[in-house]
Amino acid sequence: MAALLLHVTSSIMGAAHNGRPAVCAHHKHVLLQGLKLHNSSLQASRLTAFSKFKCMTASGSNSANSSVILATSNLHAGHNSQANHDTHMVDGISNGSPWVGHDTQADHNMKELVERQRQQAVLDFVVPDFNPPFPLKLNPGLEEANKAALKWASHYFESLMSPENFQALFYKANPHMLAGLCYPNAPISRLEFGIEFVTWLYVLDDESIQYQKRSWEESIQMQLEIQAVIMSAFPQDQSLRENLVECVNSELGRFEILKDFVDNVVAQATIRHQLGAEYDEHISPIAAALGDWWTRVLAIMPKEWSIRFGKVLQQSAFAHFLESHNLHHKIFSSAATYILERRKSGLAPSCIHLQELLQDVLIPDSIYECPPMQRLLDAAIDAICWNNDIWSFKKEFMAGEEMANLVFLISKEEGCSFNKAAEIVTEMTMDKCKEMQLAAIELKEYGKIHDLTTMEEVAIEEYISCCNHWISGTHMFHSQSSRFKLVHA
Repeated sequence: MAALLLHVTSSIMGAAHNGRPAVCAHHKHVLLQGLKLHNSSLQASRLTAFSKFKCMTASGSNSANSSVILATSNLHAGHNSQANHDTHMVDGISNGSPWVGHDTQADHNMKELVERQRQQAVLDFVVPDFNPPFPLKLNPGLEEANKAALKWASHYFESLMSPENFQALFYKANPHMLAGLCYPNAPISRLEFGIEFVTWLYVLDDESIQYQKRSWEESIQMQLEIQAVIMSAFPQDQSLRENLVECVNSELGRFEILKDFVDNVVAQATIRHQLGAEYDEHISPIAAALGDWWTRVLAIMPKEWSIRFGKVLQQSAFAHFLESHNLHHKIFSSAATYILERRKSGLAPSCIHLQELLQDVLIPDSIYECPPMQRLLDAAIDAICWNNDIWSFKKEFMAGEEMANLVFLISKEEGCSFNKAAEIVTEMTMDKCKEMQLAAIELKEYGKIHDLTTMEEVAIEEYISCCNHWISGTHMFHSQSSRFKLVHA
């Protein structure tokens, strides 16, 4: 199966190196047969156990929330003991809990205690006041742009989810509103791209919640398809390959199954480069939707931007995939480590980089890579992600996903209540807004020193404006969208 796919791919890659033309109809048939065979039956493999859970404690707080922190910590520690006893976790692990059912009565009592504490924590939690120091504006062409974007979403995603879930996502959560608030100056024809991409991110995020319903191999396959689509525009580009290798290599110690991941991505990227839409008929709707969107974007944007955006999306998609795995297996990070990981897994970087497409401006790599620009981007991404953690805390805590939320991690490490932790995160977010303002001043000065063209100066202004709108826009969106409201049974 895999040998056939790789053999066919090797032939393609050899042809590309020898300058031979695109595949003929017969070769397309062989490629599609190989692709169908590859996707019809995923090889079973075993996942080696990894990463000891860090023992967690809570201290120094008279708050009622401290007990739930400690109770949750002890429960996870107990689960970890069992997980460490089992030296391997098989592919069925994602369909159940990461420990194999030897619950004692004490475990059962602890679970009941944690559940009661969760309910109380939700009742007590209050989102702190936060007034972003940036203007708020809604794109006047939003509803018109959303008509075309909604047709696109229906085509790819309506069959992927129940009618109730489709309605909840597209008519109640309103992802188009997020795009309208964060890209308020984009013309209608470009705003459609923004709405489609934000919608795609939402569907990807929702699918990651379904992680436990899929096997480990199925989850990897979907990630492989997404990465192949990203890379398919430039399958032989060494910088894209090296960027993905860097993402994967950091995880090879945990996941032996990823050993041939990059080679398989390049193989499928090469096939898609040859087949285009025919390839997309045989992959998941999520990957196919990205493929259609990416193809249309590449027809507009130059190679320099496309490769840069591709690298950012590679990193974000892979980090989001890892976060989903860590969530399911209750793997914790320290707050400091989480902040660095969140910059990628939050998918905000790709959304901010998209503004060059939406505003029809271009920033050369030399400006993009300069220190003031990187400080601006890091501060903006942190502020966006941390504010999101505050608004999503209730839902994530009730869903048992609190280990990927800065409010919970600050509460755990500082031994304080969740409300106090949220206030701390809000103060941190305000500090990041101030960093953004300082970085914006530095970036403009950098432009003056380096004699930028008028178009490049305009592009910098658009980048700064986009970052600002993403702070005020996401905050307003979080306060209004049903996506962040806790629905009581």
